[in-house]
Amino acid sequence: MFKKIAVLLAAATLSAPAFADRGHRGHDHHYYKKHRPVVHHYHHYRPAPPPVVHHYYRPAPQPVVVVHRHEPVVPLLVGAVIGAAIVHHAVTHY
Repeated sequence: MFKKIAVLLAAATLSAPAFADRGHRGHDHHYYKKHRPVVHHYHHYRPAPPPVVHHYYRPAPQPVVVVHRHEPVVPLLVGAVIGAAIVHHAVTHY
């Protein structure tokens, strides 16, 4: 265990100059900062096109008429009982 820690510390010590380089790698920074060409980017904006409006004819909706019909409940119940009998006969076969 001590050998592994010693090897890791030695490797970190030897690689310290590489980490201290900060990406410069021997370049003369002052030269590049002084003689770097300046590039200006100009953005030319076009105005947005006018909105397109389509006018079309749509007739007015028809009025809704609600008619309440009071139908007797007995035929509805008779139909439900007959339907249940048919389904029961089809499922149980008697």
